[in-house]
Amino acid sequence: MLLVGEYFDREDDRFVEELRKVSHAPSLAGFVDRWKVDVRPWPRRQVLAYLRQPLNVPGHHVVVKRLFKQAEARGDHEQMALFLAAFDRLIRRVRKRRRRYEWVRETRQSLVHESEYLATPNNTLLPPIKRKTVDPRTGRTIEVPAPRYYRVDPSMRIFSYRTRRYLRRRAWRYFRRLGFQKPAEYVPAITQALLEYADDDLRAPENLLDSWGLVQACFGAHSALEFTALTARLKTGRSLAELTAAPRFEPLWKHAAAARSLLRLLLDAPARTVRIWARQLLERFHAGVLSALPVETLFRLLDHDDPELQQFGATLLGTLAGVRDPTAQAIICEQMLKHVTGDRLELVQTLELATARATPVARIGLQFLRSRKWDAAGDRRALSAVGTARSAAVARDLAKWTLGVVGSAERYDRDVVLALFDSLLDSMREATCDWFAAAAAAQNDPVLWTRLMETPFHDVRLRIVELLDRRAARPRIDARDLGPLWTSVLLGVHRGGRHKLKAIEQLAAAVVDRPDAAPQLVPVLGAAVRSVRRPEQRGGLAAVVGLLDRRPELADFVRQALPELTLATGGAT
Repeated sequence: MLLVGEYFDREDDRFVEELRKVSHAPSLAGFVDRWKVDVRPWPRRQVLAYLRQPLNVPGHHVVVKRLFKQAEARGDHEQMALFLAAFDRLIRRVRKRRRRYEWVRETRQSLVHESEYLATPNNTLLPPIKRKTVDPRTGRTIEVPAPRYYRVDPSMRIFSYRTRRYLRRRAWRYFRRLGFQKPAEYVPAITQALLEYADDDLRAPENLLDSWGLVQACFGAHSALEFTALTARLKTGRSLAELTAAPRFEPLWKHAAAARSLLRLLLDAPARTVRIWARQLLERFHAGVLSALPVETLFRLLDHDDPELQQFGATLLGTLAGVRDPTAQAIICEQMLKHVTGDRLELVQTLELATARATPVARIGLQFLRSRKWDAAGDRRALSAVGTARSAAVARDLAKWTLGVVGSAERYDRDVVLALFDSLLDSMREATCDWFAAAAAAQNDPVLWTRLMETPFHDVRLRIVELLDRRAARPRIDARDLGPLWTSVLLGVHRGGRHKLKAIEQLAAAVVDRPDAAPQLVPVLGAAVRSVRRPEQRGGLAAVVGLLDRRPELADFVRQALPELTLATGGAT
């Protein structure tokens, strides 16, 4: 104790190490009273350092109790956070199996029933004081010295199990009262406590249920859990795999100020369980914050040791709403390629990158898509999402690659092709039209042709008219189905061009081949005859003359559709 006091006075960092060598409780009690009233910053830091050590030193019951009561009385959130984590570590149950034998009289055999249960190990570390007992041989009262193995066995812990359960409940009670009485202080205080848990504390699934304070703070409102006076346990038929973020005082985590605490837990929490919990709350309550993360935060996510956080950072990279500088975007993408590989991402996340608005991000997504295998039909069907691409600079390359995967005769997928035709990007639709002109599988698909008749994009309609003009026969499509296509092309009053003349010729030829379609198709010629552009007028009149020359019986339909034209009796105009 003399050496401990000297280190304490000189502010020597060897103080905690030397203090843990002392096991004389009366001497420790006198020193703790001196330690508590010292107002220097250094003694306070030593309290934190002491609480981060395992509570496995005999005789230190008095140290822990007096420091705990002082922190609780003063409302010291930082110290109470360490007490909450330290008390949660005191109880660690282990799995054991039990057998139950059932005698079956009919078969004269025993059935063996095995079950698994959680047992508390006998690791209570009693104070090293002399205990009095009665000698069974003489009947006299004698003193028995404490066993020496208490000093060397690291698995032993101070306090009985009843006291351990009481301490962890009392530590959580401090934060629970904080949530009711001072809600503005609850989130920062419990955040400090959650930062004290490590993966070693939650290595086994049962360790999570033993961490009373952690379970109450993060999953206390979950329907799969029930709490007794002694422990937290799963309800019948439920499993730990069902646990999702369901914190106590959930409304407090919805406030905008709580997003900063959740981001701190996401980036700095040593325990994976806490990081996943923080991520779920951020996605649930603070999606806007995630979409506007600063560059520095994205760097930390991509450079994190946890592959799951790297994957999460890659997903957030698809938005980059908070990064407007193209140079910064390029730097972030470069860092991502150094730390994240495509096989770490799910297909949905890779597609989110490929369809991002930022060009550097979209190029990374395309690179990851190229590195994947596309043997599964379900994976190829998911490429329909490519049609939602937002980067015009990458759209053409993305469409060419996608059509190379799903455009062959063996892997042809109509839904993916239609999604590219419906893209809002001109470059993607143009690349798809170029592919369509030479793709045999798509050219022979009548359903695709029928769907393309309804396209709202004028550039696609013009390319289809041009393609129809080069085909010797229509792809098993009725002339009535092509009527809306020709109509939309001819009614495009804002532009002219050779495509309209081709549509007029195709329309007249369709009426000649199918006179029964005249009531639907002849009125469409009126759009050409009444055009303000002279080439279209001449083309429309020539089509009408050619039609009447080959089909004189359609003169009545022509008179009804074009009453401004005067037809001679012989059918010539």
